[in-house]
Amino acid sequence: MKTKTYLIVCAAVSLVVSLTILFVPAVSDTLEGAMLAFLATYAR
Repeated sequence: MKTKTYLIVCAAVSLVVSLTILFVPAVSDTLEGAMLAFLATYAR
């Protein structure tokens, strides 16, 4: 994958995730729980 294509894909994925967190409460709660579990496991 070329760099330009990779950057476009990364931007699109981050935009979709951001909009999902803002406008879909159930998904944002699940994602928040997963992030907190990850941080609780690996952060010191």
